[in-house]
Amino acid sequence: MEQKLVLILLIKRILWACFLSLFGSFLCFVLIFYSKGSVAHAMSLAPVNTELVSQIESNLNLDKPLFIQYKSWLTHFLQADFGISFVSGEKVSVILMQTLPLTLILGLGAFFVLSVLSIVLAMLCVYYKDSFFDKFLHFISMSFLALPSFALSLLAILLFSVELKILPSSGALTFEGNFSFKNLILPLSVLVLTHLAIYLRFSREAFLESLNQNYIQNAFARGLSKKRIYWHLVLKDAMPSIVSYFGSCIVSFLGTTYVVESVFSYGGLGQLALKSILFKDYPVVLAVIVISICLAVFITLCCELIIKSIYTRLDNA
Repeated sequence: MEQKLVLILLIKRILWACFLSLFGSFLCFVLIFYSKGSVAHAMSLAPVNTELVSQIESNLNLDKPLFIQYKSWLTHFLQADFGISFVSGEKVSVILMQTLPLTLILGLGAFFVLSVLSIVLAMLCVYYKDSFFDKFLHFISMSFLALPSFALSLLAILLFSVELKILPSSGALTFEGNFSFKNLILPLSVLVLTHLAIYLRFSREAFLESLNQNYIQNAFARGLSKKRIYWHLVLKDAMPSIVSYFGSCIVSFLGTTYVVESVFSYGGLGQLALKSILFKDYPVVLAVIVISICLAVFITLCCELIIKSIYTRLDNA
């Protein structure tokens, strides 16, 4: 029965991902189609006249009506063909293979660090409720929340790269073309700090709510140690709601990741999407949109499966 429910959930999420991919890609297509400018200007270093622009757009089938262009792109996409970049001339699939791993390393790494850090710090805040530590951590986290992610990114670059010169300010790769974890420190830290207040506050409230459960109050009355009650009973009771909330925030977290990537010139999907939008590079923009939607749905599905697993263990306990 449980396997059947998981299968139904999986099918629903796949169908939802397909719908969101179609809707998101079409909406993006419409916005780019009616925006000003032309990809012809991005493809030519020299100034171009109207005749040359028309010729380039004709060669790329950009002179066709909106629905015909979208139908052509969708037909190729359903055949696992992302098309060719209008600007670089490379296959979009090749470009994605170069940028997607970098985004996954930064995004998933920051999300994991943020989740673990929020839960641990929230538990400590509840354990030492209304103490100096609790109030100080609340003040610091809210201070970082007040700063936009791009502003905090610039401040981090000025402090650690320009003034102290201890961390690189941009890129994910070294001059030799190898991935460097040192390049990951600043963007990952910015992502964690800008979201810490929200995740920490929700986790703290979830733990406080769990403390009011009757069986946890009975555990105090039976004389169980405070540490065991907090780190075993309270943590287990609050985890489903915490995981559910973290999963629901993945879309906004992914958007912030793209912004931070652009500031640090990280070389991931965020910087790729920004350049592609500016140059009206349809195939690349649409591919990034679809990949982003699939990532968000996949991580949300993983969170739901974790919640079901936790509830199953609680029922069997």
